[in-house]
Amino acid sequence: MKHIFAAITLILLSLAVFAEQPALDSNHPKLPPLTLNMADGTNIKTQELLGQPYVLHFWATWCPYCKKLQPALQKIHNMGLNVIAVSFKEDDNAIPAKALTNRGYTFKTAIQADEIATQLGIRGTPTTLFINEKGHVVWVTNSSNPDNTNLYLNARTLLNSIKTK
Repeated sequence: MKHIFAAITLILLSLAVFAEQPALDSNHPKLPPLTLNMADGTNIKTQELLGQPYVLHFWATWCPYCKKLQPALQKIHNMGLNVIAVSFKEDDNAIPAKALTNRGYTFKTAIQADEIATQLGIRGTPTTLFINEKGHVVWVTNSSNPDNTNLYLNARTLLNSIKTK
């Protein structure tokens, strides 16, 4: 009887663990092809990023919550995950790349991305998308908490997904 109870317990535990596994790509929306106009005058096409995971961080220079979150994004960038800041809803005189450089951040920034934000349904700042190597958005957050453990958990999950292939 004890063995049957132990077996049932193990089966239930394994089902619970399986239920907490990340959903398959088919359950995550695919990011549409986008062309990001970078502050340095180049363009990045998201189709060219397929094969590597990355983060799109929608922000504005005037946003205090973005400023609070960005040290965490720099840490994630330093871990090896490509972070691209996507500036939108900016004041006319804003210089997003200079704002990031002045804050000590090394990730690139796209500028004048209001149309892209609208296309993706992004309304507020900060909005941060974690995108896997197949171009699927696997996690979206509006958190401004640089200590949010889910930021690092999702970053590590994306990085580990390419290391195990």
